[in-house]
Amino acid sequence: LPAYGITQEEVDKVSEYLSIGEDDAFIIVAHDEDIAVSALEEVKRRANLGLEGVVEETRKALDDGNTEYMRPLPTANRMYLETDIPLFKITSDRVEPIANNLPELPDVKQARIIDEYSLSEDLATQLVKRQEADMFEAVLADVDVDATPVASLLAYDLREIKREGHDINVLTLNHFKGIFTLLSEGKIAKDSVRKLAIETIKAPDTEISEIAEKNNLTMLSEDDVAEIIAGIVQNNESMVKERQMGAMGPLMGMCMKELKGKADGGMVNKIVREEIQKLI
Repeated sequence: LPAYGITQEEVDKVSEYLSIGEDDAFIIVAHDEDIAVSALEEVKRRANLGLEGVVEETRKALDDGNTEYMRPLPTANRMYLETDIPLFKITSDRVEPIANNLPELPDVKQARIIDEYSLSEDLATQLVKRQEADMFEAVLADVDVDATPVASLLAYDLREIKREGHDINVLTLNHFKGIFTLLSEGKIAKDSVRKLAIETIKAPDTEISEIAEKNNLTMLSEDDVAEIIAGIVQNNESMVKERQMGAMGPLMGMCMKELKGKADGGMVNKIVREEIQKLI
């Protein structure tokens, strides 16, 4: 109170007159009587509310780190706008660029992906649902590769890889582009994509081609594949003579096991068929 022009002596005299103790306080209101009485009634009301707990109210942050009262906390019945926030006019110049650059709705994006990339509905749905569609399109924007293995890795394989305990967040756009560049160049098989992704997670700073070579994921040349398959077919000549083209299934299994993912399944199938036909 001395800061407001009231001396300590005057405070002491009021305290003595009101029989104020150490835990008591008094309030002075200086104004016209009706306004002063109204203010005191509000002070009394607020003091009584304090006995029920912290009063719910909206407070304003001050520069010194404190807060001050603004207004009562709105209840569920509040039906009016903020009265202390100025109106902000939004012009068409601001709205139009936003409206013209809104992201695609999920169903629209799904339909477009099916149409543009000839994906199955299931693959497109999973890409959009798992929010991998943008990554999918970013890869294909720079790599000329079949869209299906890209979608399969992003929509399905990554989920399984994560369940196995690998941190799939390590993989970046450049990693995916590196993996599928090798696939597009025929340097790895489709069956090796998942394995290469896992090994890339383990060594994210290493060149993708180096990772593929280190883990024996690079493809054999067609001549090398043909030589291996020819040997397997010749070693099983009696089965071929007996079962004719029925030997195709068992021989495919033997060849794929021997090649260990270093040859494309379609190419293996073609060469096995040709080698069988040579014997029958």
